[in-house]
Amino acid sequence: MSGSKVTVGMKAWSTHDWSTAYSELEPLLRAPKVEPEQLEALAESAWWLGKVDDTIAARERAFSMYVDSDRDVDAARVAIQVAENHAQRLESSEARGWMRRAARLLDGLRETAELGHLRRLESVVAVGAEGGFEHALELAREVQRIGKVTGNRDLEMLGIHDQGRFLVAGGEVAEGLDLMEEAMVSVVTGELTPLVTGRIYCNMIETCASTADYRRASEWSDRAMRWCEEMGHAGGYPGVCRVRRSELMRLRGAWPAAEAEANRAADELRDFGPYMAEAFNEVGLLRLHRGDLDGADEAFRRAHSLGANAMPGMAIAKVARGQPDVAHSMVESVLSGTESPLARIKLLPAAVEIALEASALEQAREHSEELSTLANDFGSELFSSFALQARARVLTAEGRHEEALAIHRKVVESLIPHGLPYEIARARCDLGFSLIANDIADLGRLELDTARENFERLGAATALEWLQRSMVDGRRTQIASVMMFTDMVDSTRLIGVIGDKAWADLVAWHDRKLRMLVDRHHGREMDHTGDGFFIAFDRATDAVRCGIEIQRALHQHRRESGFSPKVRIGIHAGVVLESEKRLLGHNVHLAARIVSAAEEDEILVSREIVAELGPGYGIEATRTLTVKGVDEPVEVASIVWS
Repeated sequence: MSGSKVTVGMKAWSTHDWSTAYSELEPLLRAPKVEPEQLEALAESAWWLGKVDDTIAARERAFSMYVDSDRDVDAARVAIQVAENHAQRLESSEARGWMRRAARLLDGLRETAELGHLRRLESVVAVGAEGGFEHALELAREVQRIGKVTGNRDLEMLGIHDQGRFLVAGGEVAEGLDLMEEAMVSVVTGELTPLVTGRIYCNMIETCASTADYRRASEWSDRAMRWCEEMGHAGGYPGVCRVRRSELMRLRGAWPAAEAEANRAADELRDFGPYMAEAFNEVGLLRLHRGDLDGADEAFRRAHSLGANAMPGMAIAKVARGQPDVAHSMVESVLSGTESPLARIKLLPAAVEIALEASALEQAREHSEELSTLANDFGSELFSSFALQARARVLTAEGRHEEALAIHRKVVESLIPHGLPYEIARARCDLGFSLIANDIADLGRLELDTARENFERLGAATALEWLQRSMVDGRRTQIASVMMFTDMVDSTRLIGVIGDKAWADLVAWHDRKLRMLVDRHHGREMDHTGDGFFIAFDRATDAVRCGIEIQRALHQHRRESGFSPKVRIGIHAGVVLESEKRLLGHNVHLAARIVSAAEEDEILVSREIVAELGPGYGIEATRTLTVKGVDEPVEVASIVWS
């Protein structure tokens, strides 16, 4: 390779002309004679262009040359960089191996900047480990100290910056952001090297966005992108920053531009798997909002395959497809394995909404309470708004419409200053339905019309379709209904006793028989699981007669054939919300609790059902239940059927 090309490449590298530097220095990967410093320049240029394989190859060769020359400190520095490259691609085993090699090379040597960079990488690894938060903070403080004593401004500011973001992740937002902003002063005054400048920019934007401080995130995002463009068109930090830029555009309602930015980021980050995954996650959310459910699923799957947590978007897409139970199972599974308060608070608003769609009122209430606690801990205005919204939605599901209305109004008022058009439109939908439920129909329809106009302007096809299905003459239908739940008792044990084939035959017979009796008594099947049914009736007498016939039919089959499943039945009546041919709300939850309290072969009914029954029905075993989320004891009684 000619010396002139190397000279041109090294000069381009020194001026951050990454494209020219890479094109001139890339042949060094195959050159028989090369200086390790030149390989390091090639590696950095390749990194900025998103060519991670070439970055690692150049650094590995430089590392070997430093080792052969007994330049242990230089070899350790490069080993740390290789470890970081592998960590960025979630190649944890390779990363740990290179970290150990660097530690061995530095062992026994004087305190150097290289040791500080190793401690810095160790702190990033520690924060993701169980119980590693305090250790990560301790390491970040050590990085700051080493930077100060060695006169390395990069390290000193990285240590301060990392302390801040670790504190934010642990819920100490104000203290953490103060430290991060202190480090940002060195960034904006140009005191730091490009790699560290980009790293601090990215982490600052990520932290602001993760705490829902979107105004501050937008300011830093705009500044970071200007800096990235000054550094040249590149695949490293510009691609990462572009993902956050796409997220902020989406939140501000600029959806076409946001998707273009996310797609460009995915292309720039093709060798940065985890960051590329985040880009596809953004693409999925945008397609979901626009009604392209197949496209959203494809993007979420790609994000998942690259290592991203594609929740809650993937679960919300299931709700849009009419599969709330599947969505509920998915999001609950992810929540059960999520410990970080910051990660949980980002999932909980969707978890509340999905739980309500799946009629899991108790879990929705628990998630709402946790969200309120975390929002208070983080001190974020937007998190507080989302917590209020979740609380109001739970109150609505419980039928406490007057209490919910005041909170829905407050949610809309609190969201408007933040300039999030989609979230505001969703909140207006909640307020509109709440006004209608409180017999303030004209104002309710005005809110719904305003929300519809905003959805149309955004191109939010999924939300528009949901709103259309949820309205009848401008309202979500509120009806009185009689609800019956049936449940097989001890079904898991029965499967083990009779075997899978016999169980399948038994369930098929059970389902046919119950559906025939439900149809005979004018019931409507609302839901069906492997163990039971959720049936709606217009009249209490129809529901009770159906329940009696079910128990008698099972008893007769048991007497004639020697076996049939034991079934318990719960029946309750009350006002519910009907949406998309589903029944929702507090009274559905109460009916499900009543069947859970019934004994085998029992028909347990609420006092509302007893009040509707005339003479001719035997009532016995009157008792009261304590139901979570219901202030007063629930009075129930058993229907005599034998």
